[in-house]
Amino acid sequence: MTAEFESLAGMLLILLSITCIVQVIFVGLLLWYVRRMAEALAGARAGAAVAPAPVAGPAPATGLPAKEEAVPAGPVPESPAPAGPAVDIIGGSQDIQESIRRLCGKYSLSDLIITTLDGLVVVSLRPGSSEEAARFSDLYRRKKRPDSPGVSFLEIIHRGEPMLVIARSDRVPDPDRLKAIGEDARKILDWWL
Repeated sequence: MTAEFESLAGMLLILLSITCIVQVIFVGLLLWYVRRMAEALAGARAGAAVAPAPVAGPAPATGLPAKEEAVPAGPVPESPAPAGPAVDIIGGSQDIQESIRRLCGKYSLSDLIITTLDGLVVVSLRPGSSEEAARFSDLYRRKKRPDSPGVSFLEIIHRGEPMLVIARSDRVPDPDRLKAIGEDARKILDWWL
């Protein structure tokens, strides 16, 4: 009888040890997740505190670029022009990719990526653009200029969440055109997502 009791006590001790280890792992994961969410909220609050006035040219020395502000990287800005020809970017499109293609055609963009501020690709025309999206969103969060010529950053809000539009063109769009690109990108997200 004593041997059975010792065997049962040993099994219970092992089971209790395993349960404690699993709980410690879950608590560690929970703390990591809470810290990530707190950092994301702090970044979103910092972005919301910046004035939303669009400005062309270099980014301010402090603070995130204003919402819907381009941070040009080299090319000469194009002369003021209408926001783009009347192109229906949503009607008749088979999917979100086709709407993005139409937006690129409307504004003469060579590429457009929409990503979360932490670099998760929401929509892109090119496969394998997740590394590029992560790199550019990191630059944007660190308030750095794009490190590729012809790239502009544009922050938009979709369903209360900030999103980063990464637009690539031969020429840097003027502030009015960037604002129109942002409005059309927001319309596409609202329609398809």
